[in-house]
Amino acid sequence: MALLSSGKLQNFKASIEKYIQDNLSTTEGFIIHYEGLPFESAHNEWIEETILGVGDTEYVRGIGGSINAMLVRPLINFNIYVKKQNTIKTNRHYEIRDILAGYFEIKDGINLYDFSTGDFTNSLQLMRVSEIVTDRPIPSSDFFQYNYSVAVEWRQEFT
Repeated sequence: MALLSSGKLQNFKASIEKYIQDNLSTTEGFIIHYEGLPFESAHNEWIEETILGVGDTEYVRGIGGSINAMLVRPLINFNIYVKKQNTIKTNRHYEIRDILAGYFEIKDGINLYDFSTGDFTNSLQLMRVSEIVTDRPIPSSDFFQYNYSVAVEWRQEFT
């Protein structure tokens, strides 16, 4: 089995992070803590992104020729942090949640790019948000915190 570019998990992760960077960071101005990178928590508020495994898988027939695919549903987890000592708005984490949720609504499309070859302009396929998995505040003494996670469905293609 050889994974095609559209089947590589590295392309999934990089494409999700590009979508987050373009929308939540560049457009909305949020500080993003990406999974696996060092982070300085001196900020008053930020969003932490983590991919929680590949999720459910299902074999897909009829892709064409010698191409096979697994329909996979990785979970993308977001933790929103707002330092209590630096805000007067007790609903700030809800405001951030509402903006975040607007970019990850069910059936929203996210382009999958081929970062493995440096091509992040031509979309290989459109991934879809298929489920809101978690949508709840988290009690904390130091932060207003919110957890929001979604399943994103895409075809992991191979030969």
